[in-house]
Amino acid sequence: MKEITSFLKSRKWALIISILYVGTGTLAVCSAYGSDPLYGEWTLYALLVTFPVSILSFGYRYADPSIWPVLLIQFFMFLITFFILSLFIKTKAR
Repeated sequence: MKEITSFLKSRKWALIISILYVGTGTLAVCSAYGSDPLYGEWTLYALLVTFPVSILSFGYRYADPSIWPVLLIQFFMFLITFFILSLFIKTKAR
């Protein structure tokens, strides 16, 4: 357990950036339909900004309106984004 916490502490900024980026994409994909509660003009802009991490889940959501597979796809995209960012952004653990 110490290894996991030290890994996350040393990559704190990569974790924060990937949570915000993929979270915004997830929220935009889950609000893409007109009947969704948070639907608005902002979803198009958020989907364009988060295009690399939301294209697969948007395609799935376009074909089938269920949310759970979209959340699973976005979770895997979060893991991929976090590990890619952690290669580039490293901070020292205190």
